[in-house]
Amino acid sequence: MRVCASPFVLYNAGAKHLGNHQTIESILRLILPAFERKIFMYTRWRLYILAVFVVIIGVLLLGCRIWRKRGHQFSWLREVFLVLGVVLIVETLIISTLSNYNLGVILPAFFGVPLVFLALVLPKMDRGFLLFLKWLIAGCYAVAIGIFLVCGFLMIRASSQGEKVEADAVIVLGAAVHGDKVTWVLENRLNTAMEYLEAHPDAICVVSGGQGAGESVTEASAMKKYMVERGVEPSRIYTEEKAKNTKENFENSKVIIDDVVGNDARIAFVTTNFHVYRAGQVAREQGVNAVGIPAEDVWYLRLNNFLRECVGICVYALRGDI
Repeated sequence: MRVCASPFVLYNAGAKHLGNHQTIESILRLILPAFERKIFMYTRWRLYILAVFVVIIGVLLLGCRIWRKRGHQFSWLREVFLVLGVVLIVETLIISTLSNYNLGVILPAFFGVPLVFLALVLPKMDRGFLLFLKWLIAGCYAVAIGIFLVCGFLMIRASSQGEKVEADAVIVLGAAVHGDKVTWVLENRLNTAMEYLEAHPDAICVVSGGQGAGESVTEASAMKKYMVERGVEPSRIYTEEKAKNTKENFENSKVIIDDVVGNDARIAFVTTNFHVYRAGQVAREQGVNAVGIPAEDVWYLRLNNFLRECVGICVYALRGDI
């Protein structure tokens, strides 16, 4: 795979001479492979979002300093609460425009609003109900941090166990598609699966996922199309098009693998890194002895997916499934 610095070199060099952003992007579309164009756009989005957060943090810090200069008290702790709380709320607003709406999208704001509240009224929370509320919020955050640490450890440990797995069949867990196009999350899973199939030419692949709301085709058919277009032999790809959740992904895919390979097949599954631990637990519930192969998460969803997965792990633990 080629180094992707070339788009930026071309962009910077062209900008000096042409001074036309749209013209340069048109040139890039013509001369750069699709992969490098994607990296170029991917990095540009990173810079846009980073710039938004830098501006917001700068404005908040400047406002706090001006407030102090006018004789008002505003401790560093309140300043931290204010900046962190506003950043989390803005993160939710930004991600809600870039991703499908789910629990992970709103969780940052859920944690951000109490921080902003504390920043504004902390000096008054020294007696009565407000004092009780202060310690209640502090206790909730302490518990949440403990949960994040434990869940983070479980996720990291699980995602590191599939590095040298040897399997006869690979299950790719589905994710949302836009129309008939795979999303970046699903694309990362498929790219990981294709790398494994290339390194293990005797292995087969089961792409698993039904058709959800707003999807014009099943996730499995979109996944197979993506892989075939990139050179994977269609005969190595089996589609499971009925699953609506992770449980059904494994349950239905196991039937296909048993028919094609046999009951003693060694099985691996590909999912996004944060999901490997919980997916492995689901696989064991279905009697599927499978090892997870982690795919990279989309960078701007990492916080949201981590928080949502922590909630999912807690729910599984409360149900006794872990």
